[in-house]
Amino acid sequence: MRIRLKGQKGFTLLEVMISVIILSVALLALAGLQIISIRGNSFGGTMTEAITLAKDKIEDLKRDDWDNVASGSDTQVVRGINFARNWQVQTSANTKQLTVTVSWDNGNHQVSLATTLADY
Repeated sequence: MRIRLKGQKGFTLLEVMISVIILSVALLALAGLQIISIRGNSFGGTMTEAITLAKDKIEDLKRDDWDNVASGSDTQVVRGINFARNWQVQTSANTKQLTVTVSWDNGNHQVSLATTLADY
């Protein structure tokens, strides 16, 4: 027999356990989303570094003398990541088409930027 005092309210042990289980499942789902978010932010940072390296090389080639602009490659290490940077120069008439490709993770990821230089 259960006796309740007047105005006494509360939760049963079963209700508390179900609430804890629901809360645990929700927190585990949020932890998984946090891991995905951290990986995405890291990849975004690496992509930004690669684009910056490509833009820097294009600017270097633009500053160089017209006759010295030629294809080549080099490597850069930024934040412990090895980036391979290749640039191709195609000449036609009074223009040069520059394409800079930066790859990392053994070539699994890459970005390419292109521009045209004119000899005026």
